[in-house]
Amino acid sequence: MLLIGCFKLALFEGGFVKLQTRNIMIGLVSIGLSALFAFSEEPFFDNFDRRNGKPDNDWIVNSPEVKTEIEDKEILIHGTEKTNWKRNGIERLVDDINKVCFDFLNNDVFNVHLRVDDDKSGTNAYIDIYSPPGPQGGNNFNYASPADGAWPGWTNIGGAPFEKNPRKEGYRQLCLRKEQKNFFIIVDNKEIAKVKNAGLLVITKVFISIDAAAGRSGSMHVDNVDIDDAFLKGSKAVGRQNKLPIIWSELKS
Repeated sequence: MLLIGCFKLALFEGGFVKLQTRNIMIGLVSIGLSALFAFSEEPFFDNFDRRNGKPDNDWIVNSPEVKTEIEDKEILIHGTEKTNWKRNGIERLVDDINKVCFDFLNNDVFNVHLRVDDDKSGTNAYIDIYSPPGPQGGNNFNYASPADGAWPGWTNIGGAPFEKNPRKEGYRQLCLRKEQKNFFIIVDNKEIAKVKNAGLLVITKVFISIDAAAGRSGSMHVDNVDIDDAFLKGSKAVGRQNKLPIIWSELKS
């Protein structure tokens, strides 16, 4: 009824027909785009090149015991662990992604962790990867990959030779790539393990974090988080919630 009313008003006003029709079309396109961005995850890249403080940009800070914040255009996780092996870091809700990468440097006392979960299929499956620190960042990786959520223990897979990082000098890169039920762990462009997980059907959450024994103080640096090769595809560091206003302004111009 509202649309019909708008068209009637436009017809009576004569000169406003095109304007009213255009506004209606913009509204319909805007609604469609809202639905699209609400239920899909496009390739995403974040270099955190913004002011110090909260990460924002759809990141969830899950860091109850140490600080996790943007500092000097990267994520800095730093402080003193109060509880043994308590995870602290940043989470992101995603929609059926196939790859996640990030640059990191943990060269004092904190372990680096990357965990992906399937919160959609009802299996409670996940893959958790970690490495203790090293002089050039962690390079002695271990993983746990339960298809049903039950703790299986850690499997050691070692590391890879250090490779110069063109995105962040002196930092290592850790990637996890999904191909159906197979998962590939990649360090500095070297595949170091192939893991099968029949229960992890859809990746719905990414958690980049640290842990350490209680009382240990340290830091870890994180930068250039890349989901589904967004960096190679030229995607900018922009979240889904920021895309609609941009497109809305383009339609209105």
